[in-house]
Amino acid sequence: MNIRAEIADRRSPVGAGRTSLDRPFYAVVAVFVLIVTALGFQEFFLHGKEFGGDPISPGMFPFVIVHGVAVTAWSILLLVQALLIAGRRRQIHIRIGLGAIALAVIIVISGFLVAVRSVQASPLVIFWGMEYRQFLLVMLTEVASFGLFFLVGFLNRKRPARHRAMMVLATMALIAGATLRLPVLYPIFGLTGWQGIFGPLFVLGAVILVARSLMQRTLDTWFAAGFAVMVVTFVLAVTLATGGWWSHVAHKAFKG
Repeated sequence: MNIRAEIADRRSPVGAGRTSLDRPFYAVVAVFVLIVTALGFQEFFLHGKEFGGDPISPGMFPFVIVHGVAVTAWSILLLVQALLIAGRRRQIHIRIGLGAIALAVIIVISGFLVAVRSVQASPLVIFWGMEYRQFLLVMLTEVASFGLFFLVGFLNRKRPARHRAMMVLATMALIAGATLRLPVLYPIFGLTGWQGIFGPLFVLGAVILVARSLMQRTLDTWFAAGFAVMVVTFVLAVTLATGGWWSHVAHKAFKG
């Protein structure tokens, strides 16, 4: 698993990697994520409304606010942490990272509640080619993926190559909600299936993987392995969401 790169990471005073481009690379990724998040959820940020300008129901509003603020804070935290490493402020990076545990827990819990309660309110609404109660499986998979990638990243916080890869993947698991709200992407990826939901995310992951591998002059195996798991998991979630088993479960749990 790219042992030489990880040894170089550990020997570096800032754990920054093997080239001078490593330090700013993740800051650039964080800026891009922040921009995508802001554009995708601009209706929420600017007007406190859902995508398309629909009002958020009073019963959902507290949950949406907590989750939206937490996800936004995570995107900002990713940038701050990347800048601290780029500025060789490793100890501050570590101290702030410990506080990220609480934020990750809030994202997972609020994400689960938003997903379930939104489906309870509108189980039969058609969303990306499936009933919203079917789409629940996709939303829960995203939340679970974020939590698992964060956990693996946190447990490997003393192994920089693994830690960075998992934290970027955790962040990627959150931004499909923003990319599928960008109309500029509809003509490219469509409005149905896993291509429409996760196509932009998979392209972003592929770009990051290629860029990192070119910078290291070898495959970034930690990111590649995690990214492969993400692709398989998300495609499988969409496939199962429209299949007989989950459709039956969703129909029983959320009757329209």
